[in-house]
Amino acid sequence: MSTITDAIPASHRDLIQARATAVLTTVDSQDRPQSTAVWYLVDSDGQLKVSVTSDRQKYRNLVANPQAVLFILDPANPYRSLEIRATTELLPDPEKKIVTAFATAYGVDEAVLNQSPADRYVVVLRPWRIVANPPATS
Repeated sequence: MSTITDAIPASHRDLIQARATAVLTTVDSQDRPQSTAVWYLVDSDGQLKVSVTSDRQKYRNLVANPQAVLFILDPANPYRSLEIRATTELLPDPEKKIVTAFATAYGVDEAVLNQSPADRYVVVLRPWRIVANPPATS
């Protein structure tokens, strides 16, 4: 089974494995983009994931339209980025297991991530196009 890491050019894999903040762009009911800063991770199953709660606009947008873009800008080089255009899948996470993974990955207390009483969902990004900038060279 291929993983998100396999799909990323070797020149940009560090960005997908980094613990950074990315921008998740979704489309609202009037076809307008809506962008939000999010954390992301490649989970133990090799899939790229973010986490949302059901009280957020990005959740409502993804329910209506599962297309999204995750944009990662290299914090050390603003000319280097990774754009992942994807179809998303929303998976209920009633036990909030993904919160533990994010808390561990980003070195924060789980309580900080569990402040919302809303239902939590894992967003799995299934890329259909990946744009590395500058383009990867062979």
